[in-house]
Amino acid sequence: MIRGKKVLSIITARAGSKGIKNKNFRKLLNVPLFWWSVEASLNSHYIDKTIVSSNCKECKKIFDKNKKLDEFLEEKKELEWVQRPEEFSTDTSKNEEALIHTIQYLKDNNEEFDILCNLQPTSPCRFGELIDESLEQYYLGGHDSLLTATKTTPFLWQKKDGKWVYNIDKNGCCNRKMRQEFEESEFVWHDCGSIYLTDSRILLDTECRIGYNPCIFEVKGMNGLQIDTEYDFMLIENMAKAIKLDRLI
Repeated sequence: MIRGKKVLSIITARAGSKGIKNKNFRKLLNVPLFWWSVEASLNSHYIDKTIVSSNCKECKKIFDKNKKLDEFLEEKKELEWVQRPEEFSTDTSKNEEALIHTIQYLKDNNEEFDILCNLQPTSPCRFGELIDESLEQYYLGGHDSLLTATKTTPFLWQKKDGKWVYNIDKNGCCNRKMRQEFEESEFVWHDCGSIYLTDSRILLDTECRIGYNPCIFEVKGMNGLQIDTEYDFMLIENMAKAIKLDRLI
């Protein structure tokens, strides 16, 4: 809970993955991928309840086993599995469908929350107090939603009508500014998928995680890494080993 507002965390981990087979329960640093998000959620001082929304049988086996053993649960942290309907578990299903299903499921059981925190397993690195700091920025800034993103200069190309164009910087490619010359307002931000915070009422009203007054929470280094390919698994694992890390939270 933050300033009297109840916080629900939902980890969306459906079965099936076209890019990487069995991605959500594949081990990373000897821990199933989705479980890193569970531990990050349980590590938060503000999150009141953590839900895993999934239709994956293997994830359910891991969940049941780890729930009995996890040290966080000795501190009376609330952790629950919600079976995700197959209709919300297709390749084209949006995360919002699973989030709304979970919120409605809890409401039917007389549980309601003010703030929703959506954690995606494909962003396993959440070092330090990342979740709590993002919740503080969300709440204290008076926002109705928040997303994590990485900051970059606008050296971006687009393909339009079959032609590659550099139309971000009005000076053109060869006369563009040096990196250190860009002003704050000229930077662009890449949604890295690590943390989404949303006012629960707005999610239900709009069916979207991003509300009318969102904010960006900047993440840096490994906190901004996502797993979309086999290379990403190797990258995170080898980076962690290189700096002697055995934990991703």
